[in-house]
Amino acid sequence: MSDIWCLNGELPEARARELEATLELAADERGEFPPTLSYFEQPGEALWRVEIFFPSRPDSEFLNAVLARMGLEDWQHELAPVENKDWVSESQKLLAPVEAGRFFVFGSHDTDKAKPETINLQIDAGQAFGTGKHETTAACLEVLDQLADEIKPKTMLDLGTGSGVLALAGQKVWPKMRIVASDIDPIAIEVTEENITVNKGIPRAIGSGLPGMAVVVAPGLDDPAFNGEKPFDLITANILAGPLVDLAPDIVDALSKGGTLVLSGLLVTQEKEVLEPYEARGLVSLGRVEKGEWLALVLRKP
Repeated sequence: MSDIWCLNGELPEARARELEATLELAADERGEFPPTLSYFEQPGEALWRVEIFFPSRPDSEFLNAVLARMGLEDWQHELAPVENKDWVSESQKLLAPVEAGRFFVFGSHDTDKAKPETINLQIDAGQAFGTGKHETTAACLEVLDQLADEIKPKTMLDLGTGSGVLALAGQKVWPKMRIVASDIDPIAIEVTEENITVNKGIPRAIGSGLPGMAVVVAPGLDDPAFNGEKPFDLITANILAGPLVDLAPDIVDALSKGGTLVLSGLLVTQEKEVLEPYEARGLVSLGRVEKGEWLALVLRKP
């Protein structure tokens, strides 16, 4: 029997987003990490499919309280354990290599497909977000490819680094750069450290001032670990629209004068909402890369 449980049902998109926010708030009130929620459009259907994954059978009191807060006591849904499989291996088999500009991202099962004329990054599907396969990560890689011939940053922050793919890409393009890769999730930082080793990256200690890539578990930019590291000439933040808006003041403050900012993790429909707080603080929009329903935005601090 699997330890992972999944609750699934159908909701309008707006209600699905509201449920995600309510789950995060309720989990935060209990001092717990929120369960993983995903929702996706069903072709030809008005309702979106919602899936919530729990690391164990969810506490009924917690679940009922969340649904009551949403007014979803009568919501038709199913709750069941997930079939016990090696989902990492299964997902890796479905992931084809991705080429984005000068970058070629592949899993360990595709090492024979590495291309000598490109920057190869071996990133396996696992417990951290960001394998290069998702549209937002691929869009950010395309932006970094374009920026490679335009800017020469000395410092970089990859905020919400996930698997570390964007930070590693930055290091391959600008090997003398001082990089910080941060994430709120300790598992993501462990995965990033492994990927630094696999991809022959250059590790360094946070605060050392040396070239290389330092990793840190931090919920935002006010963590003491960033003292002595800011400001950054290049910041990549591939997270979600909500946090991008909430963190706008701190991100702008952490960006050096003339610095470049890459924002992603947002839908095309969320572009105006995300851009507003950055442009209100003086940043200038340089362009966008669109991948399906997702966007990467490029801005500069005058």
